[in-house]
Amino acid sequence: MPDKEHRTIIIPNDVFFAQVCESLEDGHAVTFTVKGYSMFPFMRNEKDRVCLEKYDGRELPEGEVILFRFHDKYILHRIYAVERASDGNLLYRTMGDGNVKGMEYASPESVAGVMVKRITPSGKEWLCSSDSWKRCSYLWKRMMPVRRLLLAVLRRIWR
Repeated sequence: MPDKEHRTIIIPNDVFFAQVCESLEDGHAVTFTVKGYSMFPFMRNEKDRVCLEKYDGRELPEGEVILFRFHDKYILHRIYAVERASDGNLLYRTMGDGNVKGMEYASPESVAGVMVKRITPSGKEWLCSSDSWKRCSYLWKRMMPVRRLLLAVLRRIWR
């Protein structure tokens, strides 16, 4: 018996993330397949899924992965530093794990959700609260001086 026919529906990002944010705001966890390479190797384009929960307004630590609005786009990146603006307001400096330069800033008001787990294509879940996730996140951040080389090798292995 043949597999069910699968249809692909392409939804513009602004429409998709508006629905994601609405669901998060209503208190629902949201799971979706990541698209893009900015969070490689922790999340692989069109393979891994992420589960997000609503951001509750608390100060988040370095290492958390957040969904936030930046220059009219939604971005899912890791917090690399927690800073204070000159006016004393909290700011999160973020960067994708697959990037070697370029940072974005997110105010708490721009954060829609916080990642709680990664789900592999096989269904294995990796909780962001686990010690292994936190250790890997910490180590990856510290490898910035050799990240370009590591990414080149990992992209050849894991794509």
